[in-house]
Amino acid sequence: MHKMGSLKLSVFTIGYESASECRMVIEELRRQRSREAIELIVVAPNRDGIEDELFEGFGAWQWLILPDIRTCGKAMATAVRAARAPYVTYAEEHSYLHESWAERLIAAHESGYDAVGFAMENANPNTLVSWAHLYGQFGPVVAPVAPGESDFLAGHHSSYIRELLLSYGDLLDDMLEDEAVLFLDLRARGKRMFIAGDAVSWHANVSSLKTYMAIDYLGQRSFAATRAKVGNWPWWKRVVYAGAAPLIPLIRLRRILADIRRTGREGQFLPKILVPISLALLAGAWGEMLGYLLGGGDAAERKAPVELQRERFISKTDPWSKKSKQVIQSKGS
Repeated sequence: MHKMGSLKLSVFTIGYESASECRMVIEELRRQRSREAIELIVVAPNRDGIEDELFEGFGAWQWLILPDIRTCGKAMATAVRAARAPYVTYAEEHSYLHESWAERLIAAHESGYDAVGFAMENANPNTLVSWAHLYGQFGPVVAPVAPGESDFLAGHHSSYIRELLLSYGDLLDDMLEDEAVLFLDLRARGKRMFIAGDAVSWHANVSSLKTYMAIDYLGQRSFAATRAKVGNWPWWKRVVYAGAAPLIPLIRLRRILADIRRTGREGQFLPKILVPISLALLAGAWGEMLGYLLGGGDAAERKAPVELQRERFISKTDPWSKKSKQVIQSKGS
C-alpha cells in the first residue's frame, strides 16, 4: 500500500476545526499526474468527513491528529517532522492546483534547488480587494512569471528539501509561521531558490477590505517579531527598525506596482487598486512596528482562521463556488 522508496514529495494540508475542510484540496491532489510519488499528510483535530478511499493512488499517506490547532507554523512543522519524502510542501485548503504542479516542483528540486516556489493565479477574481490581496501578499509570484532563480518566494506556496528545514530545530515552528524570515535566512546561507513559473496554484484571496487590512497587520506583526527573535536582536536594533516602519509602505508599494505592471494589468487596476492596497500597507506598517517593539502577541493565533478557513472570509459579492472551480480546473488541464 505504501511504496516508500518511490516517494518524492510529502504534501501536507491542514484542517483547522475538521478534516472535512481539507476535502477540496485532497481532490485537487488526486488530479496530480505524479500522484504515486506523493505522500499525502492530513493535519487536523479529527478525521471527520474524509473517507479512506480519498487516499487511493497516493504513494503513501498519514494522519496527524492535533486536538488544538492554534497556529499554522506549529501544524506545518509537525507535518515536516513526520514527513517521509525528501521534499515537503503545503497545499492550502483554498488552492486549486495545476495537474503537473507536483511533478514540476520535484523536477526543480532534482535540478539542485533547495527551495522552490510556484506561480499563483486568482481563484476568485470578482472583487478589487481580492486582487489587492493577491498582489499585496504575493506580487513577485503572480502569474505570468518566468521560471528561474529568485530571491523571493511566497510563504505557504513553496516546497523545500526536508532535511534543510529540519536543520532549524526548535526554530522551525517560527520559520514556517513567517516564511519571509525563512527566505531571508536561506539567502544569507547561500541556499538556491527557484520559482517554477509553470507550476501554478489558483488561490482564493480575502475579498473584504477589513479582513485584508487585518491580515496584513497580523502578518507583519508576526513577521517582525519572528525576525527579531530568530536574529536575537538587541533592544536598540528593534527600536531602529520600529522607527523605520513608516517607510515600509512606500517600499512595499513600489514593489507591488512593479508586479502589477510586470503582469500587464496596470490598465485594469491602476489607479483604483491603490486605495485598498495603501490602507492594508498602513495597517501592516503599524503591525510591523509593534512586532519589533512588543513582540508578536497573539498575532499568529488570530491570523490562523483566516489562513485555514478561507471560505469564511470570501465576501458574498465574490462567490467562491463549484462553478468557479470547474473553470479553474479546465484552465489547468
